[in-house]
Amino acid sequence: MDYRIVQKVLSQKRDIVITAHKSPDGDALGSSLALYHIFKDTHNVKVIVPNDYPDYLKWLPGNENVLIYEGNEAICDSYIQDSDLLFCLDFNKLYRTHTMVDILTDFSGFKIMIDHHEEPDDFCDQVLSNTFISSTAELIFSFLRNLDYKLTKDVAVCLYTGILTDTGSFKYPNVTIETHKIVAELMSFDIEHHIIHKKIYDSQSISRLELLKICLGNLVFFNDLHSAVTFLMEKDLTSCNYKKGDTEGFVNLPLAINGIHFSTFFIQFKDGIKVSFRSQGSFDVNLFSKLYFNGGGHKNAAGGFIDDRNMKETIIYFKKVLKTYLAS
Repeated sequence: MDYRIVQKVLSQKRDIVITAHKSPDGDALGSSLALYHIFKDTHNVKVIVPNDYPDYLKWLPGNENVLIYEGNEAICDSYIQDSDLLFCLDFNKLYRTHTMVDILTDFSGFKIMIDHHEEPDDFCDQVLSNTFISSTAELIFSFLRNLDYKLTKDVAVCLYTGILTDTGSFKYPNVTIETHKIVAELMSFDIEHHIIHKKIYDSQSISRLELLKICLGNLVFFNDLHSAVTFLMEKDLTSCNYKKGDTEGFVNLPLAINGIHFSTFFIQFKDGIKVSFRSQGSFDVNLFSKLYFNGGGHKNAAGGFIDDRNMKETIIYFKKVLKTYLAS
């Protein structure tokens, strides 16, 4: 990123839209709201995300100003068309914005990407991308420091939430000394980190626990492949009164078992089967997902989607391609 160019762009009042990927997580939303708080007093700022997100993130400062594109397309399109600066946060390819992809493709203003996923597409004027960094929130911290913006408590809370959630509470390999230094500075704003943890991880719904019970009942181990698979059907979601965010973290659970290095979670929706992959060590789920499940992400955390098979066929297909992948 050429910060001189970005500084010049931001030196005059702008109409800014900040957006993130479909089904925004703590990193996407935390990063978006951190920038919102930085710019709200000097620019006209809108945060627009493709669709709704879990209740456990709706306490974040500034949440009431987030616009959901799904169901509000006309007003959101007008905001995007009238803006002259677009921030694309926590996604590397436009298709990850789902139904927003057309309006964002047609956007003619200045575009800035800040993201940590592999192989970013070339659709922005300025890009801050580093796949070795733990989270987009950590990159946002660097972005603000390089532009000499002063942090506030609200910004610190949002960035801490992004880093916390995308590092799995600081347990993933991409957590560095620098990550902890940033977190230490964020904590200097008296953000009450223990309360943030409680709001995110200790505010579970009954529907989540009911779905977890079914998910564990569906757990299958492929010990010879050091792999585990579990799944949920659409009828399970309906019977348990599923809410967005209820299945967050389910894919990680099998990795706590000795000998399991690769975990997969399939969840059936009306339009197809969403896939989540997690791995430990050298197994590259980003490549595996790109090759076989129309997805991608990070080396040890990726997602995908499949819409031409039912659940039984998908699991059979998964086992077949996993054997092929390991053999190659």
